[in-house]
Amino acid sequence: MKYSGIPDLEHLEEWTELGIPFEYDDFMYPGMLDQKEETERRIREYLQAERDRSQDTLHGPFLDIAVHSSDRMIRRTSDYRIRQACEIALRLQVRGIILHTNIIPNFYEPNYRQGWIDRNEEYLTALLEDYPDFSVYMENMFDEEPDCLVALAERMQGKRFGICLDLAHANISRSGIAAWEKACAPYIAHYHINDNDGKVDSHLAVGEGEIDWERVRPQMKKDISILLEVSSLEKYKKSLVYLRRENCE
Repeated sequence: MKYSGIPDLEHLEEWTELGIPFEYDDFMYPGMLDQKEETERRIREYLQAERDRSQDTLHGPFLDIAVHSSDRMIRRTSDYRIRQACEIALRLQVRGIILHTNIIPNFYEPNYRQGWIDRNEEYLTALLEDYPDFSVYMENMFDEEPDCLVALAERMQGKRFGICLDLAHANISRSGIAAWEKACAPYIAHYHINDNDGKVDSHLAVGEGEIDWERVRPQMKKDISILLEVSSLEKYKKSLVYLRRENCE
């Protein structure tokens, strides 16, 4: 099993030697997207690495992004940031870009939740028509339950859309990992995994938190790409050692 990793330019050669897919997270921050020269430098260095990029993914912007907003100015700015990332995704020739639900958790006003589904369907359908070379995988953020994300995935069937199920986020939700897995199963196209204490999304190495990976890992869908979403090469290797030692693969 080849788990994807998040490369950093300082250790790019070491990451490349692992022979794994990458998920680029350099370009999800507005501060980076506004630095044209630095963005170009990073793109060039990633393109110069001698490796297969066909299974790579790119993490899109998520801070303050709300394509479902009732405020057209917020929608416009959100679209601008997402399309900046989409242009980078094209250049890196990734297979998919990760976007977040960014729904307001615990806000159950019916018009808001229905609006979230309707506007996301409209927006993502148009976005995928404009960018036919990759898919969109939507990640659960701090959603408490999978209902809205699953409803959107049902509508988006056949449109190069899938769910990126973040199990660490699911672990801190009130629904729990098992409920998310069951509800999202037909639509899961990508996983994010790391560990936490069930309260804070601390991105610990796998095996350093409270998630029972010996139970959880075998229940995950087979033949689906998995990102070890940790912040360093050291944490990536530590996670890998744990998964293999505990026979979690």
